[in-house]
Amino acid sequence: MKNAIRGGLIVSVIVLVCACSTEIAPVYKDASQPVEARVKDLLSRMTPKEKIGQLICPFGWPMYEKISAGKEGNVLDSIAITDNYRQFIDSLGGGMLWGAFRADPWTRKTLETGLNPTLAAKTYNLLQRYSIEHTRLGIPIILAEEAPHGHMAIGTTVFPTSIGLAATWDTETMEEVGRVIASELRAQGGHISYGPVIDLAREPRWSRVEETYGEDVYLTSQMASGMINGTGPKNNGFDKGVISTLKHFIAYGIPEGGHNGNPSYIGKRDLYENFFPTFKAAIDAGALSIMTSYNAIDGEPTTGNKELLTDLLRGQWGFEGFVVSDLYSVDGLANDHHVAADRREAGEMALKAGVDVDLGASCFSRLEQSLQEGRISRKDLDIAAGRVLRLKFALGLFDNPYIPEEDVQVRTQQNKAVAR
Repeated sequence: MKNAIRGGLIVSVIVLVCACSTEIAPVYKDASQPVEARVKDLLSRMTPKEKIGQLICPFGWPMYEKISAGKEGNVLDSIAITDNYRQFIDSLGGGMLWGAFRADPWTRKTLETGLNPTLAAKTYNLLQRYSIEHTRLGIPIILAEEAPHGHMAIGTTVFPTSIGLAATWDTETMEEVGRVIASELRAQGGHISYGPVIDLAREPRWSRVEETYGEDVYLTSQMASGMINGTGPKNNGFDKGVISTLKHFIAYGIPEGGHNGNPSYIGKRDLYENFFPTFKAAIDAGALSIMTSYNAIDGEPTTGNKELLTDLLRGQWGFEGFVVSDLYSVDGLANDHHVAADRREAGEMALKAGVDVDLGASCFSRLEQSLQEGRISRKDLDIAAGRVLRLKFALGLFDNPYIPEEDVQVRTQQNKAVAR
């Protein structure tokens, strides 16, 4: 009897030890769980600072450097992350970058210092691995790239500008263009495409007319829908498509005097009859991101307009994606429009209006103090961070964060044939 009791106790202890040593994976790491359950679980584990980190999006090109060695002209395929990126992840817990692969005079990335498609894929994996391994909860980053008529990077397929694409009136070809853009972005690690630009260009002096599909609401709506049908993850599956960011919300192409970012003078009927339908059509086609504009309508900056960004987009149209500011347009609430006292108040105003991501990252990075002082709520943060995380889960970044680095399929014969 004693031996039986002793044996039973030993077995019980072993079972208890095994149970204690078996760690149950958090819900947010369980790929079998619904996206909403994973988002809710992750948000419950995050600190306010970690949530704010998901809402900031600085420049991507200063986050890496290409290391050259050997004889002149013999450039080795070696990439290193920079202190800028380490600080972005280690100090801010950042969640998004813009234009990491961009190469032009502004970024100062050239054919020598920039990334070809294979190096871009390697760089993405390097950046992603550091983020996952150096954040407390292993949250992946997401990369946004300029791609209104082809990915703006070295070695990619280039299509005509949007005004040229619109001249074809060919929505089927637009879908093919969209599929090429999405495939080339995904092959290099990009998940968000900035474009299409669907402003109605009714001010010929405006400097960005060539970025648009022209002045007609019907043509613009059809071409935009064709592009979204081609790029959109809702149509192609989240393992193939990209999140297209519609630019710029709203009435951006009719600035006073033709000057970029000037006020737009427009009546409510014109907005509803002509300017809103292009965005509504693209959202109905599956667009999951919208960019605000620099302008103001009736004296109210669009980047701080809750009636537009929350009541209309979310309430009336049922938009399910996230809203990103144009570059430094949150700063503009203080610096240009003078409706906020400083950048911190500008960030508070934009967040509560419905902006989820601060492109430029100089205002939302101040929100932790705003939360401590009760100027924003935890709910405000959870809503915005949840919108970003929801798409990261849907895109599979938590489950399959890395991409192949060999045989990167960019500017293939088939893709060039579409362009031709």
